[in-house]
Amino acid sequence: MKTTSKTSPKRLPQASRKRPAKTLQKASTSLLTREESRNLLMQAQEAFHYQSARGNVEPGHTFDEWRRDMVMDAVGKPGISKISRSDWRTVKAHFLTLSGREDEALPLLTRTGTKTYRPASGADTWETCEEFAALVTAKLDAHRAVAVPDPKGHIHEGWFLAAARQRTGKPSLTMATLAERLDPRTLHGLLSHLVNHIARREGRDEPKRRGKRTYPKKPDPAEMHEDPPAPF
Repeated sequence: MKTTSKTSPKRLPQASRKRPAKTLQKASTSLLTREESRNLLMQAQEAFHYQSARGNVEPGHTFDEWRRDMVMDAVGKPGISKISRSDWRTVKAHFLTLSGREDEALPLLTRTGTKTYRPASGADTWETCEEFAALVTAKLDAHRAVAVPDPKGHIHEGWFLAAARQRTGKPSLTMATLAERLDPRTLHGLLSHLVNHIARREGRDEPKRRGKRTYPKKPDPAEMHEDPPAPF
């Protein structure tokens, strides 16, 4: 008797699987720069080792788990990537305290609100100025990742600082002291100046649509002195 081979059931044609379209990443609501995030991570590592050496970290608790727990304790958010600029000082001070450096943590917590040293107005707050300074850094970081057709190449921090020092009459101004030594109006003008020049380098400049630029008032030569250190 001739045996018949078993026939396998016919496979139904499967609908072609389309790869899901790449979803655009939502713009981060955090204004933390890479440098600020890195600074917190380094301070968190120091705090973790300090607390581990004193037996204050549960066995098996990883650094990442511990760090997220500490951020949650400090500001109620589940990690450094979730905090905003308004949280940065609080989290940094928390990690400093956990590193046994309470004397450095206290000034961070008191540097808030209107500046105590020569504020331009009531709106001249640490928070506002730090936001502008962070935006400057963010613009420079984003610009570095873009190919530029201009033969001059990319704009770097040195270019920005040269412009800022010239316009403010503060030859020792640094990226780290922008928020401390400049008022919001001046920082806003410098940010606009930077954005316009970045657009030119990247080939996105539209001169016809650009309005007349305004810059901070040039300082009186008699007042072009270096600021003494802030009283902190």
